Amino acid sequence: MKMQQTLTIILVLCLMGCAIEEAKPSEKQQLVIASDYLSPSDTVLFSDFIKKSGIQIRILTLSPEKIKSHIERFKNNAQFDLVMLGKLSSVLTLENVKFHNLSNAYLSKYANSLKIFHNRQWIVSSLDPYFFSFERDSSAIPELYDQLGSGFMWASPDKDKWDLFDVYFTYYLSGLKEENSKRIKEQFSLNEVEFFQSNDSVRNQQFLLHKNSSYLSSKTLFSNKKRELSKSTNIRGFGVYADRKCMAIVNEAKNIGNASEFLSYWDEHYSRENFLPTQGDYPYPDKRGISKGVKFFIISEDELLALLKKQNFKKN
Repeated sequence: MKMQQTLTIILVLCLMGCAIEEAKPSEKQQLVIASDYLSPSDTVLFSDFIKKSGIQIRILTLSPEKIKSHIERFKNNAQFDLVMLGKLSSVLTLENVKFHNLSNAYLSKYANSLKIFHNRQWIVSSLDPYFFSFERDSSAIPELYDQLGSGFMWASPDKDKWDLFDVYFTYYLSGLKEENSKRIKEQFSLNEVEFFQSNDSVRNQQFLLHKNSSYLSSKTLFSNKKRELSKSTNIRGFGVYADRKCMAIVNEAKNIGNASEFLSYWDEHYSRENFLPTQGDYPYPDKRGISKGVKFFIISEDELLALLKKQNFKKN
């Protein structure tokens, strides 16, 4: 009798062990994201996805250069599944790295409404517009970018992130006569004044030109109740300029199924006002160039990348 009880206990323990082993893979489901603008604590932005899917997210903060070198070194054994970049120009750093090809069948299943570019490997995750901001008691407000090349003084808290703005501005001015274009661009540079981060109420009453993401992440700017954003900037000049936040799936990613679920979730939710990962950013605009009530000046991502390459070549 005791022998039978012992055997029964051993059998039960073995079955429990098998069940535990079978459960481990689902408990370990994860998606690893390499990003140059997200931090490990930003997993909280994806809490709804984690809760609904059961997929845990881990974020590695890496520069585009480090992401590139890691993939080139480990190839199909990369330690992350998805790459998320904060600027369109960063895609150029990774342009020769092969990512997962987004076929029509794949997009139809997982990301039907997202904008793809660069050999069907990259996705625009959101738009990060350049806005004017100003204090309410300002006597006059410019309506066009090129007015900052005439009578308005301006400053910027994020000039180091302006590579794409320079491309837009040059493209926009190329429609003018060469003499006028050169004059506006020269005066635009002359009208720039220093941005004083520590004081946004007295010395910085001039207009600021910056990315929306920079404005929202700056306590000095965002907490100044007098300062407003001009979201109708450049309407007469075809719309607001915007940088792109982008993402791509690593080729033969270890957790490609989880990455696909993440894209599907993004595709379904990112147009909603309360979608936290893109809060403050804008979904890709419709055919009229409208997104969340803002009119955008749209040039295709591939054309922008080509113009960026040409701009970088001239600088070098």
